[in-house]
Amino acid sequence: MIRFGTSGWRGVVGQDFTFRNVRLVMDAVARVLRHRGERGEVVVSYDTRLLSEKFAREATSVLTHHGLNAVLSERDLPSPCVAAAVRARGASLGVMFTASHNPPEYNGVKLFTRDGTVAGRDLTDEIEQAVTALTPSHEDFYVPQRPLLSRAPLTEEYLRSLQEGIDWEAIRRRGLVVAVDPLWGTAREFLDRILLANQVATHVIHGTKDPYFGGYSPECTPQNLAGLRELVRQKRASLGLATDGDGDRFGIIDDACRVVTPNLAIALVMEYLLRHRRLAGGLGRTVATTRLVDRIGRAFDREVVETGVGFYHFGPDLVSGRLGVAAEESAGLGVATHLPERDGLYAALVVVEMVAVEGRPLDELVRNLFARYGALLSRRVQLPLHDRTRAALARLSRRAPQELGGQPVVREDLRDGVLLELRDGSWVLIRPAATEPRLRIYAEAPTIGRLHALVREARTLVRRAEEEVEDVRD
Repeated sequence: MIRFGTSGWRGVVGQDFTFRNVRLVMDAVARVLRHRGERGEVVVSYDTRLLSEKFAREATSVLTHHGLNAVLSERDLPSPCVAAAVRARGASLGVMFTASHNPPEYNGVKLFTRDGTVAGRDLTDEIEQAVTALTPSHEDFYVPQRPLLSRAPLTEEYLRSLQEGIDWEAIRRRGLVVAVDPLWGTAREFLDRILLANQVATHVIHGTKDPYFGGYSPECTPQNLAGLRELVRQKRASLGLATDGDGDRFGIIDDACRVVTPNLAIALVMEYLLRHRRLAGGLGRTVATTRLVDRIGRAFDREVVETGVGFYHFGPDLVSGRLGVAAEESAGLGVATHLPERDGLYAALVVVEMVAVEGRPLDELVRNLFARYGALLSRRVQLPLHDRTRAALARLSRRAPQELGGQPVVREDLRDGVLLELRDGSWVLIRPAATEPRLRIYAEAPTIGRLHALVREARTLVRRAEEEVEDVRD
């Protein structure tokens, strides 16, 4: 069954994600575009995964069969680069073949709108309906119209935005040394080259194309960034910068070789943009993102918009100007003056600028942040997601506890999983992942001890709910 999650459709190659299914989805996409009266070109690109380029070529065959002009990128590109190209060219749609940070055996499709935002449910629901209608009689035969296909670099607008959107002079004056790890993904020869082009001392690891990403998921987790930490140590770098497989998420290492959690990096960047750049607009965060955002918003008298998980929620508000910056705890951050979509490269470069302008290392900036807004520490735990776990979560949503860890629940929200906010400002969220078979537990608390206790309490809640489900079945 083909279903679009919070960031597109993904599946295991050869099982769910097959050439036949790709053609079926692209057939549906073409029909939906024509039904909507969209006659503009469709931008198509791909990441470094096995078969991604072949899937992209197959997509252009289906699109041109339907009489749509297709523009295929000359190489694999970061997802934010594709979003920028769609917006700059006024294209009807952008199609990006990527499974982002998922394991190497996955692939997927992300769709970008004319505004450069990731497609929302209004479009993906219509595509899913078209897929359902086509499936019984799908003939799977297409005649590509080669004159409707062209190739282009698709990088000019994006590179210009990176060059003009960062205070490179401040970075050069500071004389920072930067280590970069694109995790064998699409940010290679983008993030490192723009740093080098601006005379920043840069050292690179994992900068070649590898469809297997070194044998692990191309995600900016502490375990995966061990090589970058070592490079920071060896080169005595001021910062380590990483991006995930398609470049829309970031990872940060400080000069002491410690991983800066995404939530802390998000809070630091948001406050810097408001305080130093005087960025206009409100702040957006998902329900799973640090409440430091709320504290910063109150300090600067800015609106804070909370949404469910999925960056697509923010697109329209970033375009309209209601939001100046938006973020999700999985290291996704978008700035309206740059692009109304997540961009891991840009977020990483803003961190470099921030360290240069502030003239202080990241650990000191974090201490100062806590001194101004109070400490909040966060953690995310992933568990296997089984059928009984889904049933347990449904049961838990009907009978959520009124107390957790000795603290009363002051807010319960069931829109996107089970969110429990407690009187001391801590909170926990339990929800299934939308793009992989995982149950995720998010928690935030003012102390590390309280944080660990919250995670234990949440795991106990899930386990007990699973046991109750099993008892009912027996």
